[in-house]
Amino acid sequence: MFGPLNGVRVALVITAALAGIFAAAIGQWLVAAVLFLGVAVHGLGWVYLYRQHRRSSDE
Repeated sequence: MFGPLNGVRVALVITAALAGIFAAAIGQWLVAAVLFLGVAVHGLGWVYLYRQHRRSSDE
């Protein structure tokens, strides 16, 4: 059920990372920082949810 949504999420995160790189390349440092912060927070959230899932499946 979540397969297609997961693919869209991955595409959006990759696009945000590329937009951050582009923003940094043209000197838009605040925009780049916000985009990179969003990607980093998303990554930390993914790690947290992955660990929660592993913990619940071990029990």
